[in-house]
Amino acid sequence: MRRATKATVGVLLVALALAGCGGASSKPANISFKSPALVGGGALPALYTCDGKDISPPLEWGKVPAVNKELAVFILGLTPNGTGNYSISIEWAVAGLNPALHRLGAGQLPVGANVGLASNGKARYSICPQPGQSKQYKFAVYGVPPGVGIPRHFKALELLRVLASPTSTQYGARAGGSFTASYARRVRTGSHRT
Repeated sequence: MRRATKATVGVLLVALALAGCGGASSKPANISFKSPALVGGGALPALYTCDGKDISPPLEWGKVPAVNKELAVFILGLTPNGTGNYSISIEWAVAGLNPALHRLGAGQLPVGANVGLASNGKARYSICPQPGQSKQYKFAVYGVPPGVGIPRHFKALELLRVLASPTSTQYGARAGGSFTASYARRVRTGSHRT
């Protein structure tokens, strides 16, 4: 999987720090954002990973300020790199979500949703850490202002740069929210038959 470069990591860390709250020039509005699928302590059930059906978990969000023409959802994968920092990748991104919606069912996207190219170059949902690896995932939702055009099969990193940049006063998101989930993938052992 292709990892973020140092310059990219800076942008992604800004995104994590802002937790989906947009530029620094105005006070951003928070959007409540959660998944009813998370279990004790924020663990993502295996159903929503490559060990299960590998479908997106159900997502719910609250009121979105009227200025936003659509919503964009990102999942950022955080892998500890042993130095106290993280390797960061974009695991999934979808835009074109109507702000009047307040939920997505598990594995469902509405008509008009636009799935972007993740760090691995694919336009599909998949949570699949290496066997034996525990990984954190930051789920973030951003309100997309009217001036931002999003092409089909957009590059998720490019859209995140626009929405999460604290210096983007023209197009940066002014509303957002986030939550963190984790998944620990087990090491599968072969079964012995006699």
